[in-house]
Amino acid sequence: MKKYCVIQLGNLTDLLQTKRLILSLRQHDAEVHLCVLSELQDAAAFLYPEVVLHVLPLEMMGDEGSFGEDSIASLQAESFDSVYNLHDSLQNMALSSAFSLGSLYGYWRNEGREYRSQWFTCMSRVQGRRRFLNMMDIWAHLVPSPIPSHMVNPIAMRKGGGIGVVLRDIHNRVLPLSVLAGCINAVCTASRETNVVLFGEKTDEQIVADLLPLLKEKIAAQTVTRCFATSFKEDLEIIGTLDMLVTPESSLMHAAAHVGTPVNAFFHSSAWCMENGPYGLGHRVWQADTACAPCVPTENCSEAFACMHAFGSEKLQRFLAGKIDDDYPQGVTGYVSMLDEVGVTYMPVFGADEHAGERLALRGVASEFVGITKISKTVPVGSNTFYAEQDWLIQNCAHDEEYVDD
Repeated sequence: MKKYCVIQLGNLTDLLQTKRLILSLRQHDAEVHLCVLSELQDAAAFLYPEVVLHVLPLEMMGDEGSFGEDSIASLQAESFDSVYNLHDSLQNMALSSAFSLGSLYGYWRNEGREYRSQWFTCMSRVQGRRRFLNMMDIWAHLVPSPIPSHMVNPIAMRKGGGIGVVLRDIHNRVLPLSVLAGCINAVCTASRETNVVLFGEKTDEQIVADLLPLLKEKIAAQTVTRCFATSFKEDLEIIGTLDMLVTPESSLMHAAAHVGTPVNAFFHSSAWCMENGPYGLGHRVWQADTACAPCVPTENCSEAFACMHAFGSEKLQRFLAGKIDDDYPQGVTGYVSMLDEVGVTYMPVFGADEHAGERLALRGVASEFVGITKISKTVPVGSNTFYAEQDWLIQNCAHDEEYVDD
């Protein structure tokens, strides 16, 4: 039996986005081990009960990550066929150095030098420009022939339990309350639903107190379940009963896709659905495409948070309420999730995506790299920045996937 190890020392969102890689490695009854930090132990055990979990209590020693001799020795004793290290953080790189050079994929360190798979190198040259591949697919394509995209998450369907609303995004920001309230009112109107479940922290009680008067009376009266003291497992169980989750880019957005609950997501500033959108069929993303985007989120925005306020326009909220016409608002593109041979992608249905052609070209080149030619034959010539001359230098060809990061 083959034995594989995935080093995922990121956050909860990263853990959820590792799903396709884990499922791909488990094909043919292989044994998969997963390394996580202690704060994600419960979530990892709940999400992936079929893997062998290694919980690493991180000790910080200066600027280096150290995991203790016992933790390292127990991993080395497993004699993994392959090890997939998904980040180039200090912690991940420190742990990667415990394994043999020929078994490593993703990122690793050896004799003081840092390396990465050629797939990651090529993606780094182009992904930042148009963000055309989902993070879950980038990680999954470290392995040959990953599990088909339609087998990752269930098709999203209404469950009958009302509308869930996530208050904060992964950067701990909240949409302006008037905008958030307008979106909630509009979505509830379209779905003919008044039951709303709020997901946040205990510190969000004041946000809720200010939000409720802005909601329609019937909706505010039914907004009684507030998940402010629940565990991730409890949150996921509730999300699995909902008709829809209204959310910014957040961990719970990926959790909803994991259990097949439809997502209505609002992406702005540095969040781009092409890279981190909900995975699977049945999801919608409203992407702010204001002239100042993308940006690094700051507390003092020189554009007065135009990308957030774009969701509060009367025209957009009319669309959210199901009142569709030809007068579509500027500054926002509405997408629906789609699947192809590479993974998840998003098709514009409201507004226009001016970079769609370039994204398709890049997607075609990337798909050809991982052995999928169906897409690449349909795209225009271009995207020649995916490869560079040093990819073919003899000293970088000792390992099929190895690339020296100079």
